[in-house]
Amino acid sequence: MNRLQTLQVVISLALLPAWGRAGDDSLFSRKVAPVLQERCLRCHNAQKARGGLDLTSRAQMLKGGAEGPAIVVGDSGKSLLVTMIGGRQPRMPKQGERLSPEQVAGIRLWIDQGAAWPTGVTLAEAKSKWKVGPDWWSLRALRRPAIPATANPTWARTAIDAFILATLEARGLQPAAPADRRTLIRRVTFDLHGLPPTPEESDAFVKDRGPGAYERLIDRLLASPRYGERWGRHWLDIVHYGDTHGYDKDKRRDHAWPYRDYVIRSFNADKPYERFIKEQIAGDVLSPNDPEGISATGFIAAGPWDFVGHVELREGTVDKEKTRLLDRDDMVSNTISTFLSLTAHCARCHDHKFDPIPKREYYRLQAVFAGIDRGDRPCGAQQTVYAVLPHAPRPIHDLQRGDVEQPGDSVSPGALTCVSGLDADFNAAACVNEGGRRKALAEWLAQRNNVLTWRSIVNRVWQYHFGRGLVDTPNDFGWNGSRPSHPELLDWLAVEFRDRGQSFKELHRLILRSAAYQQSSGDNAAGSRLDADNRYLWRMNRQRLEAEEIRDTVLAVSGQLDSRMGGPGFDLFLFKDDHSPIYDHSAVAKINDRSNWRRTVYRFTVRSVPNPFLECLDCADPNLNTPVRGTTLTALQALALLNDPFMLKQAELFAERLQRLSSRESQQLEAAYALALGRGPTAAETQALKAYAQRHGLASACRLLFNLNEFVFVD
Repeated sequence: MNRLQTLQVVISLALLPAWGRAGDDSLFSRKVAPVLQERCLRCHNAQKARGGLDLTSRAQMLKGGAEGPAIVVGDSGKSLLVTMIGGRQPRMPKQGERLSPEQVAGIRLWIDQGAAWPTGVTLAEAKSKWKVGPDWWSLRALRRPAIPATANPTWARTAIDAFILATLEARGLQPAAPADRRTLIRRVTFDLHGLPPTPEESDAFVKDRGPGAYERLIDRLLASPRYGERWGRHWLDIVHYGDTHGYDKDKRRDHAWPYRDYVIRSFNADKPYERFIKEQIAGDVLSPNDPEGISATGFIAAGPWDFVGHVELREGTVDKEKTRLLDRDDMVSNTISTFLSLTAHCARCHDHKFDPIPKREYYRLQAVFAGIDRGDRPCGAQQTVYAVLPHAPRPIHDLQRGDVEQPGDSVSPGALTCVSGLDADFNAAACVNEGGRRKALAEWLAQRNNVLTWRSIVNRVWQYHFGRGLVDTPNDFGWNGSRPSHPELLDWLAVEFRDRGQSFKELHRLILRSAAYQQSSGDNAAGSRLDADNRYLWRMNRQRLEAEEIRDTVLAVSGQLDSRMGGPGFDLFLFKDDHSPIYDHSAVAKINDRSNWRRTVYRFTVRSVPNPFLECLDCADPNLNTPVRGTTLTALQALALLNDPFMLKQAELFAERLQRLSSRESQQLEAAYALALGRGPTAAETQALKAYAQRHGLASACRLLFNLNEFVFVD
């Protein structure tokens, strides 16, 4: 050995941590025993020694199994255990992800240093207090599954279809016939725009039988600014965006709207998801001179905020600390539920009862947000945004039972250790200031190896196209959530989205081009008998329009929809700033003010007093994260669509539009069907509606069309 080699060895030994030096028994207890207990002893113990191998003691390791001794003391290179865990096929452990390079290195070092084992110690399999372990479906390493072979490969149009068809064939199901072209353009236009196609657009698509017609339709819809308005509304549901504070004094947030506009712009610009994540957590840190970055942090401030607790309570009181605790809880819950689909907030008072989230890690997430408040912040030359206001981080403690009067140890900022392969311990130097903490979390969330991030987002996109996610609990990928109906498809989509530019528009194209998406929604007895709720997608799901879609569609059909984008939200109420603000949604003058006939995504959303018309139609509650909207069918909905002042006025305007189009009654009714339903009337429908219009007037006939199932449902 030359002098340089000697020097390198000395330096290496000096840099080893204490557990890595010869004669130190802690190497076994810290780096070897936990791996054996958690990953190996399930199959290799005294009662169930697969391959004859028992790893519960040093003597049994030396004895080995069918293939010989598990270890050769002093030589990890000749040790079968290292060969098996280091990548040999079949690799070990068989279930779950591979051991990390650090875990393998620790076992190698232990063997090379003599395989010291404390006297009298026999290992037993670690029993986790959580029901979810590293082998849980949502925590496994992401790998691109092979596209399955099917008995009917001609049906498949994309890789998606191979996964769907393989599942159908395995259950004795057959896919439905394709939807007709008029149904298809209505379906895809509502999906991407939240609005119906015009009669001219429908007719042109039906007549265009050339190759690529459907693909051109998709491209046209994705290129329109209406796309960002529709998909921005989905995101605002998830993050519980509102234009008031909520709580007792539900005061206005007149500068919340820049975040809403940021979201819409981001979808229209097809911003890569990694960037979309980082901007919303730390855009002001990553791009401090960019108004876009500041607007993006409206995500953190999107939820309810206790004005009394934050503004009127004096500093130093217990109630003040409780208010701030709850505020940070909302930030943690919003972040982890939105991007990871985990219920980390369940660990505020105790370790999570089901998922591997210790209470201490919950408070480490709170520490990320310990240096911010919500408030108005300059954003560009003439704009203000209930973005984050940075200041020196407050100390955060691991609270006993979530009680601010029972502080435990102080905690540093960090993330969740259940997501393996990532460093949940943020760099201490980078987290000294407030911005560094959020930047560290943003980068952790957006890492390629964060398996939850990529599974979560593709599941959300799938849900909004099919009416149900591959996992139908999109905010809970833990024990209490649902299991995926097509786990291999979910992973394939996650890898495809992550590795192909993270483009939402490309993900839409992939899904919309599939034969599965283009199926008819028609029922059949065989399919209903084997899969009554269509979990395996043997047909398309019929979906009811959301509240905003119904209002926007009524405006579009009557010819009154104002397509102006962005800016402060419009008020559908009379407002009085009293001790507690008053929002009067019954003001007909506001409901029928033409300046308010914009897309509903731009309305000023009140948390404490929901709009009665939209609430009746199952609009999202802005006080709550709403990953899935409820869908009810009630008599109140029919009454609202018939008698609400908005519907009465729009029916009159719809009738006036028809009268401008033609003076002939039959042509008016034909145009009414084309505008409202995307098709012409049958002879029987024309006769019935004509008789109704002659008796009750054309405006009443228009109200009737607005109440048809065909108007509020999409096949």
